[in-house]
Amino acid sequence: MREGWGVARVVQELLLAKPVLLAALGMGVVNYSALARALRGEVERRLGREVSEASVKVALIRFRERLSRSIAEESVLRVVAESSTTLIDDVGLVTLRASDPLALAPLLSGVRARLLQITQGVHTLTIVTDSEVLEGLLRKVDPKLVEAVYRDQAAVILVSPREIITTPGVMAYLTTLLAVNGINITQVISTHTDTLFILGRQEAVEAYYLLRRAIDEARRAVREEQDPSRAMLSGA
Repeated sequence: MREGWGVARVVQELLLAKPVLLAALGMGVVNYSALARALRGEVERRLGREVSEASVKVALIRFRERLSRSIAEESVLRVVAESSTTLIDDVGLVTLRASDPLALAPLLSGVRARLLQITQGVHTLTIVTDSEVLEGLLRKVDPKLVEAVYRDQAAVILVSPREIITTPGVMAYLTTLLAVNGINITQVISTHTDTLFILGRQEAVEAYYLLRRAIDEARRAVREEQDPSRAMLSGA
């Protein structure tokens, strides 16, 4: 039982644990009454008391309103509008059981690659690089240190303005866009204003065009916001 918690907070907790529902809510394609009936039992279990279906439905609608505002805010659209994207094909990644990036220095000495990205975790390191470079690294590294290898990948790179760092909702908007189109992301890497989506090669092409269209639509929306006459002409 969550002492002091209300229906709205429990509903939010349940929704945040279910990305599919978040995506559906973001698109506005949810039957609130049906979803409220489905969630009511779990809400009651977590609160330790009975709740009405209507209260769950109201919590869903209010959460949807907050979600829509965070994803569709003008600040989010401006960041997307000022972004650009590119696709790098034929890459792969390896995750190693190691925590010190300097331990990789001898392996990476003299390496030339179109893409070389090292991400440090608590107990692992992940290297994203060209497929040819990846295979060379795998020949050098102790197989016992290899946690996972993903081949036949591609990188969709989004280069954004500095405002992406301080604007909430941009990543939610982009990942929701990919999720609702059934695109799985192998890994997301952020380096200052660059966001790298690592995906399977086939999915990467679709992801690239989806992000490209999102950028074009965001630019159109921003132009219309600045000059309402454009919206009138486009709707004529």
